[in-house]
Amino acid sequence: MKKIKFIFGIHNHQPVGNFDWVFQKGYDVAYKPFMDVMLKHKNIKWNLHASGILWDFLIKKKSYISNIKKLITKGNLEILSGGYYEPILSVIPQKDRTGQINQLSKFIKDTFDYNPTGAWIAERVWEPSMVKDLTDSGIKYIALDDVHFSSSGADVNSLKGYYTTEDQGHSLSVFPISQKLRYFIPFQDVNVCIDYFRYLANEDKEVVLVMADDGEKFGMWPGTYKHVYEHGWLDKFLTAIEKNSDIVETVTFSEVLSTVKPQDRIYLQTGSYFEMSEWTLPPQVQNNYDDFVRQNENNEQFKPFIRGGFWRSFLSKYDESNNMHKKMIRISNKINSFVEKGNIIDQNLFKALYAGQCNCAYWHGVFGGLYLPHLRNAVYEQLLKAENLYNELVPAKPSWFKSDFDCDGVDELLYESKIQNIYVAQTGGTIFEFDLLKKNHNLFNVLTRRYEGYHKKLKDAIDNNKVSDSQELSSIHSDEVKVKELGLENHLNYDWHRKSSLIDHFLHKDTSYDDIYSVKFREQGDFVLGQYALNIKSDKLELSRTGTVWIDDVSAKIEIKKNIIPLKKEGYEVEYKIKNLENKALSFMFAVEQVFAFSQKTLDDNVQLDNTNSWTRNDENFQFAVTVLSSKKCKFWIVPIETVSTSENGYEKTYQGTTVFNVYKFSLKAKEEFVFTLTTTVKTGEIK
Repeated sequence: MKKIKFIFGIHNHQPVGNFDWVFQKGYDVAYKPFMDVMLKHKNIKWNLHASGILWDFLIKKKSYISNIKKLITKGNLEILSGGYYEPILSVIPQKDRTGQINQLSKFIKDTFDYNPTGAWIAERVWEPSMVKDLTDSGIKYIALDDVHFSSSGADVNSLKGYYTTEDQGHSLSVFPISQKLRYFIPFQDVNVCIDYFRYLANEDKEVVLVMADDGEKFGMWPGTYKHVYEHGWLDKFLTAIEKNSDIVETVTFSEVLSTVKPQDRIYLQTGSYFEMSEWTLPPQVQNNYDDFVRQNENNEQFKPFIRGGFWRSFLSKYDESNNMHKKMIRISNKINSFVEKGNIIDQNLFKALYAGQCNCAYWHGVFGGLYLPHLRNAVYEQLLKAENLYNELVPAKPSWFKSDFDCDGVDELLYESKIQNIYVAQTGGTIFEFDLLKKNHNLFNVLTRRYEGYHKKLKDAIDNNKVSDSQELSSIHSDEVKVKELGLENHLNYDWHRKSSLIDHFLHKDTSYDDIYSVKFREQGDFVLGQYALNIKSDKLELSRTGTVWIDDVSAKIEIKKNIIPLKKEGYEVEYKIKNLENKALSFMFAVEQVFAFSQKTLDDNVQLDNTNSWTRNDENFQFAVTVLSSKKCKFWIVPIETVSTSENGYEKTYQGTTVFNVYKFSLKAKEEFVFTLTTTVKTGEIK
């Protein structure tokens, strides 16, 4: 009987921008209790990765840091490097990849007098082009899920060691992480794990087995603190390993590299862990994929060929994700181009850029923080901080210019200054990003309400009265539907266009205020998704479109001209001209939609104002006030943007921002124009 070499790996991480109390809770219920149990078992070896964001918090916990140093000295603990701010390494510029890894490796060396040779790959998102950047940063090994190997043709049942892969002649060792053990630990009975070790120990060849997964599942996930610590699962598991030392021993990655030869050379496809490949898919495809997986989950012959999408698909699935990503790329290119010219810059600029690359807000699944406004805000805050620092070195000249910002093959119009950025799309002639550089805040950072594949599961559970608000132990891989509040089905409303500002709506004459939240209004024009012609004229951006409006089922040609003029302070003015091109009189209900990313929902976000010129909304947390002023009196319909999403804690409703509709009712004679001006201003400073 062979003895199994078991690599027990823990990955701890909290996103940039997460609340202080979440960091503290993580320490209290997961990171510290886990360490306390590990210290009791002096013969157990383990492997730890923590993101730099979390290390910045943990460094203040003197006893925790001291214990890590002791365990490293005794040979019981190996520390892994990786991207300091936990980026998806494959989608950030190459210079930033090595910069992030070197920053974390330096921290580990300076803090623990230890040179890490392994790296944790965030969300195990793998692309072969990463090999050279990893090896250039001194990395000798990584760990990826066994699904990476099986989808590349390897037999999961034969993955009992590690492999080498290479790119451009640079070699890297790769350990497969056992999905079976990820699902077992810590949710199955300890004896189930030991029986699995015993079963594998009967094989003739040496077996190396890896379980590396989130440390938060040891205390932070629902019900796990009671299960892992109060009921003693972790202590029992480690005790069982010690009692069965004849069949299993714990080892570090480096020990295996020095004592065991690689199984083979392998070339892995792009991918991530199995669940992520499902989350990247479009909603209906995701549902079909889920059904297919369930039908074939016991078919071992075909299971290796079942794989979903590619992480980068989040950038096409969610405009908001792509917007953050392209903003990050734009700022990175500015900074790195400046450095390539021989200029020396403050490292705080790189730190802000790297912090803005933290992966969590860029994607969505059971995990992922795209639906969490505070995490998206944190990404923009760091990126804009980096942009501000760059502007001190290379002052921005206020001007409009063309650039294919979102990489869709169509130019956008960008206005950048040291005070504000205003980014405009030709589609709809809308502003999709409005940055307040003094506040490091994108005021239009809201989320479009979309149908998600899991909404079907929620609706089915509600219809069959099978929802739960239980906080008992359950794995994210279970089919249980938990809700954090009742009535979520009433908030499953979906936008048919991206939420941005200066959207031009021609509404049916019977449209009411209540129709806006539920998106039940009837659109009568083709301007929302139509292409606007553009012309840059000094500091003014001129947009125009001739389109169609249907009135009483009869089409009419209408022309909209709108000129966007940035103000000298935070804000912009928009001059509207709506012209009836027909030879007959027509009546309209026209609305301009704008969106604003406030810190939280208030009573001011459910308001309808009649026959007025202005609306102001204060945000005491962000310390600014927004005012929308119309030159002609109109209705102001103020409606919150709320989404329903899922997480490891269950389904929940989240406030994303506020929609402001300026609604005008008017009639135009043949060839007549309706003219008005909308001015949006922002006052920053102390707001009460």
